Amino acid sequence: MAGINRKERLGAAIRAQRESQGLSQRKLALMVGSNQTHIWQIETGQVSVGIELLCRIADSFGIKVNDLIDF
Repeated sequence: MAGINRKERLGAAIRAQRESQGLSQRKLALMVGSNQTHIWQIETGQVSVGIELLCRIADSFGIKVNDLIDF
């Protein structure tokens, strides 16, 4: 249960940061070498995020990984 909650919280943080920067899921996906469906799955907490992709996402936002994690 805690794992699901963490995935949802991380996904929500990624979505909030993406939206605050005016990026679409498709644009973020292109920036990090993924696809829109995978970004949607991450943002909705359906899948886990590997450390490499998480780092690319944070880099694309110009922030540190720990800025996305509140747990």
